[in-house]
Amino acid sequence: MAIYTKTGDAGTTGLFDGHRVAKASRRVDTYGTLDELNAHLSLCEKLVSNEESRTWLHTLQGKLFRLCAEIATLDEEKLLRYSTPVKSDEVRELEQLIDAYTKRLPPLNSFIYQGATVAAAELHIARIVCRRAERLLVALHQEEPLRAEVLSFVNRLSDCIYTLARMEDFTAYITEVTQRVLAKLDTRTAHDVHQTHGEVTMDESSWLREQVHILCKRAQTKAEAMQVSVVIAVVDAKGMPVLTYRMENALLVSSELAPGKAYTAVALKTATSELKEIIQPGSDLYQIEAMVSRKLVTFGGGFPLYYKGKLVGGLGISGGTVEEDCCIGRYAMEYLEANHGK
Repeated sequence: MAIYTKTGDAGTTGLFDGHRVAKASRRVDTYGTLDELNAHLSLCEKLVSNEESRTWLHTLQGKLFRLCAEIATLDEEKLLRYSTPVKSDEVRELEQLIDAYTKRLPPLNSFIYQGATVAAAELHIARIVCRRAERLLVALHQEEPLRAEVLSFVNRLSDCIYTLARMEDFTAYITEVTQRVLAKLDTRTAHDVHQTHGEVTMDESSWLREQVHILCKRAQTKAEAMQVSVVIAVVDAKGMPVLTYRMENALLVSSELAPGKAYTAVALKTATSELKEIIQPGSDLYQIEAMVSRKLVTFGGGFPLYYKGKLVGGLGISGGTVEEDCCIGRYAMEYLEANHGK
């Protein structure tokens, strides 16, 4: 069957429900722009390096297909028979994504350039197309009323794409910083770094959760022997809390510093004690703590946790002097390395 039908030669096109309208109509211009946006999101899905964003971009394309179907349909009964209109909870879902990403991003104090990476630049183009689609939707709504959820969804979608673009640049920045740290420290070869990338599997995540109580007990035993009260924290490969234990009389500030050390060890893939030299004035990573939204702790007491060569989490100890925190952490790590390797 030929792809061409010749039915549009007279300047009309068929809607989803069979109605024919002018190709220059506002309705066709609107869903055509949404289709253009969807093509941009497909390209962005192939370019982004952030795995979570890639999954969201794929999901958003499916939602846009449904939105296009609604705009391209006059017969509501037929629409409901073959498609599912966008709902208010999907608008809230976008808001939740925006809020979750914003918490992980540095605060904005000014306008930003349209993407420091190719993927982010493409996302900004998609955002601009989304804003154009929104203007067309509003104009169409003035002529032929649309559901409120349609207008809200496209409005939030442009904000969502903007946030995805920021996250892509931030992910690239963290990757660059990590590479610079590793290059400075020269602690492992490029092959080793490649081996530690990738998503943590369920087995690796389960292994970490099995080990945290042993690590905590070892650290506590050493701290008690040294008569130092500490906070012990473990995070997973994404820096999310797995365990936090505060010994009696531990300093309150240690409840923030221990998780910060564990997170830093994961984010920079190295023990925090190794960062001392490269954060001094004039060094490449001077004031890195001020460049990111989540607190980095660049003094000793943080240790990356590896399982079969893959980074699966981080351990943080805080409460004593830097030397005491490092000593307690190393004691806990010795068990892990003796039984499972580095």
